[in-house]
Formats: sequence, C-alpha cells, structure tokens
Amino acid sequence: MLINKPRAYEILDKHKLDGLIAANAVNVYYLTDYWGPFMNMLRPFYNYAMFPRRENAPAALIGSAVEFQRLHETPDATWVENVCAYSHPTTFDRRDFDPDTEDPEAVQEGLKWPVRESTLTEADHVFIARMETYRGRYSVNAIYGLKKAIKDAGLENGTFAVDDPRVITWLHEIGLKHVKGVEGTQIFRDIRMIKSEIELTIIRKAAEMNEIAVNAAIASLYVGQPQDELEIIFNTELAKRGGKGRYLSTGTRGQRKSRIQKDQLVTFDGLAEYKHYCADMGRTAICGTPTDEMLLRNQAMKVGCDIAYGMIKPGVTGRAVTEAVIDGMKKAGFPGFVICTPHSVGLEHTDHPLPIGPQLPGSQGAFVFLENMVFTIDMPYYEIGWGNMHLEDLIRVTATGIEPLNSCDVSLRIVPDKGLPRAAE
Repeated sequence: MLINKPRAYEILDKHKLDGLIAANAVNVYYLTDYWGPFMNMLRPFYNYAMFPRRENAPAALIGSAVEFQRLHETPDATWVENVCAYSHPTTFDRRDFDPDTEDPEAVQEGLKWPVRESTLTEADHVFIARMETYRGRYSVNAIYGLKKAIKDAGLENGTFAVDDPRVITWLHEIGLKHVKGVEGTQIFRDIRMIKSEIELTIIRKAAEMNEIAVNAAIASLYVGQPQDELEIIFNTELAKRGGKGRYLSTGTRGQRKSRIQKDQLVTFDGLAEYKHYCADMGRTAICGTPTDEMLLRNQAMKVGCDIAYGMIKPGVTGRAVTEAVIDGMKKAGFPGFVICTPHSVGLEHTDHPLPIGPQLPGSQGAFVFLENMVFTIDMPYYEIGWGNMHLEDLIRVTATGIEPLNSCDVSLRIVPDKGLPRAAE
C-alpha cells in the first residue's frame, strides 16, 4: 500500500474533511496502488479514487470494464476492495445511450468479450466468474461510478479534498446535491510529502538506477558529441533496468542543443522514474582539463553540501539551510552562487505544496524538513560567458538526520577525450 494512512488521517483531520477524491493519475495511483491503461494514455476522468477518513468506510477505485483483465491477472494491482466498474465508453451499445429513455444507474453489463467455450482454460473460467460478480453493479461511466463509491461509503453529505474541482460540480449534476469539495492539490501534496515504507523502497531503487544512468551518460562524453545523444544513453540505461527517463537536462555555457566542447563544463540534471516515482540528481563533468577556478568552485559546492547535510533534521527550515549553504560557499571561494533550493521528491519532481494560481510566493508557509521526507537540494549555477555547474543528490530525512539515497559523490567528473572518466575533488 503506497498511501501513508496515518499521514492522510492527520491532514484530513487538520482540514476537517471526510475524505479524498482523486482524478489526477498520480493521486489515483497513490490512493489505490493502481495504474491502468487510460492513465498511461493521459486520459483524465476515466479513473477516480475515493479515500474516506472514517476507517471502517470502504475506499474505492473507479475503473472501466476493459481494465478488469489487468486487475484479474495482477492480484496485487490494488489493495482497494470496492472496485466500482463502469461500461467501457467506446463499446457500440454505449455510444447511443439515451438518457430520456434509459436509466444511467441501471446498467447491467460492462464490456462483454466473445467467449470460445470449447477451449477455455481454468484461468479463463476464473476470469469469467469474476466478471459475473459485477453483473448488475456497473455504472454507465466513471462519474456515476464515483457516485456509487461515495454512496457505498455513506458520504453523500461529505466534504472532500478533490484535485479537480469540476468533479464536485459533476456530482451535483447527477444527483449528489449535498457533496461538498475543497480544492485539494496542495492537500494531496501535503500528504504525499511524507513517504510510507513501500514508497521509500521504490524511491531507493529509482535513485540507484538514476545514478547508474547519469554516470553512463557522463562516461560517454567525447569532444564533438551532440548533447541529444546524452539523453538517449540516459534513457537506454534506465529502460534496461525497468525505469524510464522523464528528462536528462544537460548544459554547456548555457546551451542545451549544441555539441560537447573541449575543456568546457557540462552539467547533468537527471530525473528518472521507476513505478511512477521520481529520483533526481545533478552532476558536473568536463571533457578535457579543468581550470583551477573550476576545481575551487566545485570544492565550494561540496562544502555547501556538507554544511546542509550536517544540519538537516526534522524541524529545520529550508531557508535556514539555504542561507547557511550560500554563506559557506561564499567563504569557500564561490561568492557568486545564488540558487540553493530544497524540494521534496516523490510522485512529482516537486512533491510538496507549492503556490499555484493566484497564490503568492510564501503562501504555503516555510519549507520544513520532516521525517521520511525525500528531498534534493537543487544547486544549479550558470554564469554567462563562463559556464554551468550543477549538484543535486536524493536524500531521506531520518529522525535524527539524513540517509543518502545515492552516492553523494560530488566530485567534478573529468573525462579525457579518449578513455574512462576519473574523478577529482
């Protein structure tokens, strides 16, 4: 189970809410452990999840009948017992649904595949029997399935955090007149910010493969190499290990689509994904020979990291860390460094509440490190006319300090034009 239930209950109680309704794919996944084909297609409103505050009320996953084979073949695809099914939206008999003559809450069948009785296996019989258990309980579409889930939980008068406020309007239109909702984007992020044990296991694996992929891209450096080639190498290494790349951002003297130049710094910012969870890290390399100034600045960045990791523990603010890091780097010989940004990492690159819409900077309060938060301190640097540097590592906050989730090898990676890379402090 991905969801950190104690954290969810704590935040729901804080806001005096009866539950959560998710329409966004990452939140549906977080609440149910389920990631289906429509989520891969980036189709919104084809899956929902409902998580009640009352512990004896059933949580629910709303999905199309076409997805049930996936649920059948993968018993641990969701921990949620109340799967509210709806008829597949593109089957011929649903395209001409007439609300004037048909009751949208009286659908009997979902998607009905043809059956060849003469060659059915035991597994086929089990699948058919499971599908029959849904007969008479289908909804006409996903929003009616969500309505059923809310009624099953006895929350027709409940107040929910919902990550898309349109959902509440639609529920009103189909008869749930007393359901209330609050915009829940930040509430979901506030819950997700503190990771459960299963989430930490996934993120550790994501961090491991991300570092391997970034290192492979660095090791491939040669003068004249197209920068686009680096992302291909990064993505390939991740795919070999069951992950995928969200991006590998590389820069040299502010350019991202050029070729690798001799004796010029190259930055690597890799965001990998494994089981939909992110891992983020940053490094700096050079194909050729660094100058003394480059080495001094890289050493100053290491000083900054050491300062940060030495002071972070639950309750420390991001601002305090940022100010200490920048001050320490200035004293270590890097006076122009300006950006030092801690951010939580998880299902999103930034997995904590952020200002959105008309909310002004600072409206979500101070960034505070909390136990079992996973974070990076994003440290990009670009000096026009000089070049780029970057440093970033994935870290978990423990009860007393930190747990690095990758090597934290912050050395400047020096790659001769031919041969293997070597590191230098």
